[in-house]
Amino acid sequence: MYEKGTLPAMRLITAVSELQPSAVEPLSRELWTRIWGLDLDITERQSLTEAALKAGLSASQVEELFRLVGTKEVKDKLKSTTQEAIDYGAFGFPLSVCSVKGSPEVFFGSDRFELMAHCLGEKWVGPRPDTPTMKMRERERDGECVNKASLG
Repeated sequence: MYEKGTLPAMRLITAVSELQPSAVEPLSRELWTRIWGLDLDITERQSLTEAALKAGLSASQVEELFRLVGTKEVKDKLKSTTQEAIDYGAFGFPLSVCSVKGSPEVFFGSDRFELMAHCLGEKWVGPRPDTPTMKMRERERDGECVNKASLG
């Protein structure tokens, strides 16, 4: 366990969400694997660079992201996203907020994915289905889901 925290990684993901939104999920997976699967430090720039490159970002994109990480805009966006999660009652991750019949439903924990799918009218096919069929990609539409861990 690292005592340095995850702030650099969260700022990087926030910058990615602004510059290259399609890379948020692959980068998040790479960072998760680095810290929990490989026991690597995700606070060091070299580790973050390796994760970003492995997630499919180019070297020039990574350099631009590191420039953005220190900006007020990225810091404010992360603060706003964090506050939004707190407003939903977040106390850990994964936290997902889904619009079910026009109202937000909060789900905490990976053991709630099957229940979340049921509430969305979807069949739960496991954590990594070969062919994604669930409608969890767009924000704030009824019957769809926003994963707060990935908004960052």
